[in-house]
Amino acid sequence: MGCTMMRKCHLNTCPVGIATQDPELRKKFAGKPEHVVNYLFLLAEEVRTHLAKLGLSSLQEAVGRTDLLRPFHNKGIPKASLLNFDAILVNALSLRPGTNIRGGSVAQDFELGKRMDNLLIKQAKDVIEGRGKHVTVHMDITNEDRAFATTLSYHIAKRYGDAGLPNDSNISVFLKGSAGQSFCAFLAKGVRVTLEGDANDYVGKGLSGGEVIIFPPKDLPPDFKSEDNVVIGNVALYGATSGRAFIRGLAAERFCVRNSGATAVIEGVGDHGCEYMTGGTAVILGVTGRNFAAGMSGGIAYVLNVDGQFEEKYNASTVDLFRLELPEDLETVESLIREFYDLTGSAVAAALLSKWPESAKSFVKVFPKEYQRALKQFAEEKAKQEEKTIAPSSKVNDIEEVIADGEMRKKQLERLDKIRGFMKYKRETEFYRPAIQRMQDWNEIYSHKGVRKNLRVQAARCMDCGVPFCQSSHGCPLGNIIPRWNDLVFKEDWKEALAQLLQTNSFPEFTGRVCPAPCEGACVLGINEPPVTIKNIECAIIDRAFEHGWIKPCPPEMRTGKKVAVVGSGPAGLACALQLNKAGHLVTVYERNDRVGGLLQYGIPTMKLGKDVVQRRVELMKAEGIEFKPSTDVGKDVSPQDLLNNNDAVVLTTGSTWPRDLPIPGRHLEGIHFAMSFLETWQKKQLGNDIDYLPLCAKNKDVIIIGGGDTGVDCIATSLRQGARSVVTFEILPQRVYVAKGFANSRTPS
Repeated sequence: MGCTMMRKCHLNTCPVGIATQDPELRKKFAGKPEHVVNYLFLLAEEVRTHLAKLGLSSLQEAVGRTDLLRPFHNKGIPKASLLNFDAILVNALSLRPGTNIRGGSVAQDFELGKRMDNLLIKQAKDVIEGRGKHVTVHMDITNEDRAFATTLSYHIAKRYGDAGLPNDSNISVFLKGSAGQSFCAFLAKGVRVTLEGDANDYVGKGLSGGEVIIFPPKDLPPDFKSEDNVVIGNVALYGATSGRAFIRGLAAERFCVRNSGATAVIEGVGDHGCEYMTGGTAVILGVTGRNFAAGMSGGIAYVLNVDGQFEEKYNASTVDLFRLELPEDLETVESLIREFYDLTGSAVAAALLSKWPESAKSFVKVFPKEYQRALKQFAEEKAKQEEKTIAPSSKVNDIEEVIADGEMRKKQLERLDKIRGFMKYKRETEFYRPAIQRMQDWNEIYSHKGVRKNLRVQAARCMDCGVPFCQSSHGCPLGNIIPRWNDLVFKEDWKEALAQLLQTNSFPEFTGRVCPAPCEGACVLGINEPPVTIKNIECAIIDRAFEHGWIKPCPPEMRTGKKVAVVGSGPAGLACALQLNKAGHLVTVYERNDRVGGLLQYGIPTMKLGKDVVQRRVELMKAEGIEFKPSTDVGKDVSPQDLLNNNDAVVLTTGSTWPRDLPIPGRHLEGIHFAMSFLETWQKKQLGNDIDYLPLCAKNKDVIIIGGGDTGVDCIATSLRQGARSVVTFEILPQRVYVAKGFANSRTPS
C-alpha cells in the first residue's frame, strides 16, 4: 500500500488528482465516492469473515482477546524460535481482574478544560478582539502542557488571517518550567513567548510569525554552560514559515527541517540540521551534527566552526561553503547575535561580540546550490530587461512585427516549471528526421539537433516521483540513476549529469540510440500521461560530452600485472574489457570478424547506430591500453589452451550467433536467408569490404520478413533503402495500439 506517484502531497501537484485542489489535476482523478463505499463494504465483509471464524461478531469483542492469538513459527529464520511472546500475549484480565476490557466501554477524558491555553486566551481576549493593544502574561508550565499557545494562535488567525495581530498590538507571555511537545506550534505574528527553562520536541513547529525565546533557568550554578546542554528536543521549527526563534543552548536532531521563512539563532544543533530548508535564516553559534543541510535548497545558514570539523559534517551535494566576507552577511550575523545576547544573555554571544569582527572569521556561510542558481538566473533576466529598456526602439513596418516581437519576449520571459512540468509540457514526439529525407540515405534516423532544442522542457517533465520505477531492475537493467541526471540536465549542469550517467553505464552512446528503453515503459508518469523521453536525454548527455571534449582516455594509474583474455567484442565483451582495464589488468580482446564491435558493428544498421560512434569508442579504449585482435577465431587461429596458459583469466562473451530456424515445407528453397546474414553482409558492403553482396540484396525484389521485432524492423529499413519493390512482414502478435495514452509506438520507424 502507498503512493507510487510523487509522495509530495504538500506541493499541490498530485498527478492523479487526489491530494490537490488544482482543477486541471483533479480532472485526472477517475474515482467516484461509490468506489470508496464499495471498497469499504468489501473490506468489512472480509473482516466479518475472519471475526466469524473466531466466534466474534464485532471488532470491539476482539479487543484484548489475546487467547485467540498464536505465534507464527518461521522455520526459515532460526533466530525467530528464540523469541518469547508470553509477556505480550498475557490477557489484560489477569492483570486487572474484574475490569471491562471491551473497546470503547470506558470513555476517554482528554481534560481539555484544564489546558493552559484556556487561561491564556481569557487573559489575552481584549487584544484578540481589538479592545486592547498589549497584554503581558506570567505562567508556570510543565511537560504535560502540550501545544502551548497553539489554540491562542488559532483564535488570532480566525479573526485576522495569516497576517496575525495588527502591527500596533502584541501579546507577551513569560513562562517558567519545562514545556511539553509542540511548544508554540503555529505561533501567530504578534505573540512573543519567553520560556525560562527547557522544552520537548517540535518547538515552534509551523511557526507563523510569532517569536519564541528560550534560555535555561537563571538560578543554575555559575559553572553551568548552556552551549554544552540540550534545552529543546527534536524537530524544532519544522515547517516554519515566518517568525523568529532565539534558543540559548543546544537543540537535538533535525533543527529547522523544512524551514521556509523563519529566522533562528541557537548555540548548537544535532544531526540533520537545516534539512530540506527552503527559506529563512539560521545562525548556529556552536557545534553541529552529521548531514547538515541535506536537501537544503533555499535560505542561508551561518555556522560558527568552533571545532574546525564542520567541513566533514555538512552535505556537500546540496550546498557550498563560503567565508563571511560580504558586508551584508557581516551586518546580518552581527545584528542577530546582538539581538540574541540582549534576549537571552548568552555567554557565547557575548564572547563573539567582544571580538567582532575578528570572530567573524570563524563563521562559514552555508549557501544552497539551488538558491545560487535561482539568484543567478534572476540577475541575468533582470539585466536583459534593463538592456531592453535602454535599447532604442526599432522602426515598426508592419503590425505582424509587433505581434512576433511580443510573442518572442513572452517566450524569453517564460521560466520552465520543474515542479509542475509534467502537467504543463507535452512529450516530444518528433524524434526523427523526415521520412522522405531519411529514406534517401543511410545516416542515423534521429534528429539529434531537433531533440536537443527541447531537452530542458522534456527534463522538466520528470516529476521526481516517490518510487522511481525507471531505475529499478524491471525499468533499467543497469540501474541508471535516471531522476538524478534528468534534474541535472534541467539545471544545465551537464558535467555532473555525465558523472552520474557514467556511474552505471559504460556506453551511454550505444544505449541512448538502440536500447528498447524499458525505463520509459516503467516511468511512473506513464500511468496517466506519456512518459519522459529518458532515452533522448541519455543520448544527449553523452553526445554533448564528446562534443565538448569531456570524454578523454583515462588509462589506469597502476597495473596489477594480471592478464585477461576477452573472447568476443560485442557489447558484453567491450563492457567487460573496459571495467577490467579500469581495475588495472592487461586486457586483450579477440574478435573473429574483421572489425571490432560484434552486434554493434554488424548486427545493428547504420540508420540506428552510426559506425563512427562505435569506432570512436573502440579508439578511446585502445588509447586506454586495451588491445584488440580482430580476424582472430579462437579455436582456429589460437587454441583455447594457449589462452589459458598465457592469461590469468579468460572471459567468454561470444553472444548467441546461432540463428533460430523455421522448419516448414519449402525452407530449402533459394532466396531464404537469416536476418543476421542479410544485415551483416550489407554492413560490410557499406564499410567498403570487397564481397559478393548481390545474392542478399533486396533491390527490385518482393521481400517477405517473418518476425516484426527490432530485428525484423531492421530488415524492413534495410530492404526499403536498398530499393525493394515491396515488403511484407508476418508477425505472430497483434498490432500494439497506443492511442489511449496519446503517444506513438515506441518502436524505431524504418
